[in-house]
Amino acid sequence: MIRIDLKRICSVAVIAMLATPALGEPVTIAVWMHEHPPRLALDEKLVAAFEQANPDINVDLTIFPNAQFEQRLQIGFASGDGPDLFNSGSFNIGQYRHSRLLAPVDLKTVGVDDLNELKAKFGIGIAGAEFDGVAYGLPTEVSNYACVANNALWRTAGLNPAKDAPATWEEMVEVARKLTRRDDGNVPVVRGFDFNWSDPIFMWLTFNAMVNQLGGTVIDEAALTADFDSVQVRTVMDFWSAWANDWTLGGPQYTASRDAFLAGELATECTFGSWGRDQFKAAGIDYTFFPVPRWREGTVDTGFNAYAYYMMVNANAPPERQEAAWRFAAFYASQGEALFEEAGLFTTVPAVQELESYTSDGSNTIFTDELDKAVFSPRVPGFNELGDALARARDRIVINHEDASAALGELEAEASTILGRF
Repeated sequence: MIRIDLKRICSVAVIAMLATPALGEPVTIAVWMHEHPPRLALDEKLVAAFEQANPDINVDLTIFPNAQFEQRLQIGFASGDGPDLFNSGSFNIGQYRHSRLLAPVDLKTVGVDDLNELKAKFGIGIAGAEFDGVAYGLPTEVSNYACVANNALWRTAGLNPAKDAPATWEEMVEVARKLTRRDDGNVPVVRGFDFNWSDPIFMWLTFNAMVNQLGGTVIDEAALTADFDSVQVRTVMDFWSAWANDWTLGGPQYTASRDAFLAGELATECTFGSWGRDQFKAAGIDYTFFPVPRWREGTVDTGFNAYAYYMMVNANAPPERQEAAWRFAAFYASQGEALFEEAGLFTTVPAVQELESYTSDGSNTIFTDELDKAVFSPRVPGFNELGDALARARDRIVINHEDASAALGELEAEASTILGRF
C-alpha cells in the first residue's frame, strides 16, 4: 500500500494558503478531470488534504470518462457553465489558448517569482504549456514513448534487444524482417515491428516526430502556416508506404500495434510510455525498453513527440475563483511523488527522479533522457482536424496507392484552409 505523506501534503497546502489572504466566505471551485482509474483514490485524498489546510476553499471535483471529457469541456465553455480548473492535454491547449479560455499561471499564487523559477519547481514539462514566455498550465503527467521488445519473440528470432536493438529506421527494417514470422501465404502472423496506425493522434506523435528528425516542421505555431508538401514529409510517407506495400512488414489492415503487442503478435512496439509496465506484467510479457530509432541521415536527435496533461484555469472564471483554482492547481501538481507511486503518472517535479521506486528501474532513464530531447507536437487550433487530414492523406497514399506528390499537395491546401479559419 502506498502511503500518502499527509504532513508533507498539508505543509505544501499551507504555503499555498499563506500566499493569499483568506477570502472570507469559502469559495467553491469546479474542477473537471478525465478518468484515470489508478488516480481516482489519490484524487480524493488530495482534495481532502487541500480542503483541510485551506478551509476557505471548497473543491467540487467531477471526473468524466475519457471519451466524453473534451466534448463536455467544449459544451461547458460554450454554455458558460465550464469549470474553473480543468485537466487537459497539450493536444488541445492550442485550441483553448486561441479561444482565449486560458488564464496565465498566477506566479505569485503558485509561489514563484518568474518563469525560470516555475520551471525549476515543476521541471521541463512546463514547456508544453508555455507560449511566448508565458505559462498557461501546471503539469500533472508528462509522457513520451520508447520502443519495447517482447524478449521471448526476440529470442525465438535469435536476437537480443540489449545488443540488437536498431538505432536507425533503416536498421529497423532489417531487424523487423528477422523478427517477422509468416504463414504459408507469406502473411505475417507475428510482425517484427509496426507503426501505430490506429488513431490520427499518432500521426502527430510518431509521423510528425520522424519529420522533425529530418529537420522538417509541418506546422509553424507562430505563423499558423502548414508545410506538409516537403521533402521531409515525402521521405517519411514513402517509408511508411514501403513498410506496408513493398516490404509487407505491417500496415493499417492488421490489429492495432498496442493490442497486437499485448497479445504476443508483435515483437516490437514504439508507442508505449513508462506507464505500460503494468500492462506488460498483466499480459505475462518479459520486456526490454530501448530508444526510438533515428534516421541515418537525420539532422535532429529526437525521438517521438512528447505530450502532457496540465491543470489549467478558465480565464472567464471570476478572479477569486481563478486565484483559488491556482492554489489548488499548484498543490496538486506538486504531488509528483504520489502521482508516480500510486497512479503511475510521471511528472517532471524534480523529487520524482529521486524516488527509490523510480531509480530502481534502470529503464526509467531511457524516458527521461529522451524527454530532454523531445519536442511537443504543434500546439495549434484545429489540431484534431489537421491530424485527421494527415491520416486521410496517408491512407490515400498507402492504401489507395495514390500519387504521393498530389496527395500531399492537396493535404497542404486543406491544412492551410483549416488554419486560415483561426
